[in-house]
Amino acid sequence: MANVLFNIAMLLTLSVFFATYPFKNPEKVYSYHILIGFIIGVVGILVMLNPFILEQGVVFDSRSILIVVSGMVFGILPTFIGSLMMAIFRVLNGGAGLYAGLATIISSTIVGTLWHHFRYTTVLEKRSNINIEFYLVGLLNHVIMLLCMLLMPSSVRVQVFSVMTFPILVFYPIGTYLLCLLLFSQVYRLNDIAALRKSEHQFKTIFEKAPIGMSLTNLRTGEIENINQSYLDILGYSREEVLGHTWAEFTHPEDVKMSNSVTQRMYTGGEDSLTLDKRFLKKDGSTVWANLSLCVFPEENLVDINSLCMTVDITKRKLAEQQILYASTHDALTDLYNRVEFERVISSMPLEGNLPLSVVFSDMNRLKIINEAFGREEGNRILKQVAVILQETFPDCSFLFRVGGDEFALLLPGYTARECEPRLEVASEEVSRLRVMDAVAPSISFGLYVVEDAPFDLNEAVQLAEKHLATQKLLDSPQMQGKAVYAIINTLHEKNKREEAHSRRVSELSEQLGRAFGLSERLCTELRLVGLLHDIGKIAIAENILNKDGKLSPLEWEEMKRHAEIGFRILSSVEDMQALAPYVLAHHERYDGTGYPKAIRGTTIPLQSRMIAIVDAYDAMTSERTYRKAVSTLEAAKEIKRCAGSQFDPELAKLFIEQVLVISYDDL
Repeated sequence: MANVLFNIAMLLTLSVFFATYPFKNPEKVYSYHILIGFIIGVVGILVMLNPFILEQGVVFDSRSILIVVSGMVFGILPTFIGSLMMAIFRVLNGGAGLYAGLATIISSTIVGTLWHHFRYTTVLEKRSNINIEFYLVGLLNHVIMLLCMLLMPSSVRVQVFSVMTFPILVFYPIGTYLLCLLLFSQVYRLNDIAALRKSEHQFKTIFEKAPIGMSLTNLRTGEIENINQSYLDILGYSREEVLGHTWAEFTHPEDVKMSNSVTQRMYTGGEDSLTLDKRFLKKDGSTVWANLSLCVFPEENLVDINSLCMTVDITKRKLAEQQILYASTHDALTDLYNRVEFERVISSMPLEGNLPLSVVFSDMNRLKIINEAFGREEGNRILKQVAVILQETFPDCSFLFRVGGDEFALLLPGYTARECEPRLEVASEEVSRLRVMDAVAPSISFGLYVVEDAPFDLNEAVQLAEKHLATQKLLDSPQMQGKAVYAIINTLHEKNKREEAHSRRVSELSEQLGRAFGLSERLCTELRLVGLLHDIGKIAIAENILNKDGKLSPLEWEEMKRHAEIGFRILSSVEDMQALAPYVLAHHERYDGTGYPKAIRGTTIPLQSRMIAIVDAYDAMTSERTYRKAVSTLEAAKEIKRCAGSQFDPELAKLFIEQVLVISYDDL
């Protein structure tokens, strides 16, 4: 019995070498199947050289333990090689127990390799509740071994069972269990080392190849210990220029305090992980915005604490956010603050420290006329110039707003009325010097209210400033608006002398037709004015179209036809001339409804428009053009008669021919 235990102990002692050897490349250990099989065979032969001899040719040793555990750990090929070596050795020894010994070798190989095939991977992954499994495998294997003893000669069979049943069923399973613990502890260690190396390789690969910036920082010293290329690309520095330095050296001065505070909180345990946006200064001096995600982990020495940082360049996103924020608070045309920001400032501005506070509202005069006559581009140009004038007049003003289409507002902390009013007069004079096409001069009106005592509701101050503005705008009378209209028509005549002569002739002939029709003196005067202004909309038509020598192309004609609507909008913007606007709009309508811009017919066309249409056509026919000669008065009268009822009002056509041209209508 002692010899059996000694043999098992010898096997365990030999196995300790594998269980404790510090392999340098553990991931390659299992790739040397033949070598491992040879080592298994050698160890097996060694234990077979020191057997327990029951009688000549009947020996017992711990080879069954070695084989089954080798099969469990190393799989079929190494175990087969080792088992083959032991089988050959056993054959060479011969004896009565030869067949039982070979059967034991074969059965142990089968049990071990089957367990390896079905259970090895699962056991490596779970690593729990397996001790009893090791023992049960050993017990099963040696029950089979005991059954193999039936192959012994009958002369020794009874002795074998009486002497070896207890050791085989008790000591051998325990030996199997202990050997499993030894070998699997090394297997676990080798797998852990391999997994750790794989993890380290993966982390290093991820760290170096990641498309985002990554860095390791010692929070105790603040030094950068490692950084990847993506991070270096963000900063514009080389690795040597960054490692060993602190982040404060690369952080935007305005963000250094915040960055240091974050580092301190992470070092003292106040934060385990956090995300923040900060600015870095690149090597070329430019600023880059980055989003940082940081987490803290201690070093193995438990003294240093490192932070892992993952960084993304968000400069484009930040610029887009800033542009959106800027657009939400600023007027796109003038670059001043907008109405939304004005309302926010009004609701949040404290009066304490800002008194006296002057609230100024201003309104552009004649902007609508300018827009209608010269286009919104001219109107926008004037608005931008006015914004510049206000900025130059109040260079220390931080609260200048465009609060409406033609309205501006200023909040002037520390300004009294005495200090504010002279500057407003200067601004008004500067605006009045502006010109649109050297003709129309815009103007601006101001309303002022000064808050001198607190508490006071700023919204009420705004309302009072607006009331003052309304009073001031009364000074810009309708007559001044009318002057703008005459300035526009004069500008048109300067652009095209032919238009001036045409308008004056139409004006005179229209008045004559009105008198012949029996209109009152007031309406005749009004008709004369309509005749003068009927083509005012041509101010917005390109000069190359107005002054073209030949006939207009279809596209040019469509552009020319817009002048009736433009003239309507210009006159509609002036209170005293609003009544004339519909006549100008309809002076190219035809009696049969085929005219423009609305294609109205008959008496739905205003009377004055029907009169202007006849006179306008007559003057056009009797005036020379570069592409045709003028016709005589008689020929023009015949054409008017021919078009009576289709293009012209027949009654007015007859009246014009007989009373204004003094030609017999029936003789034509």
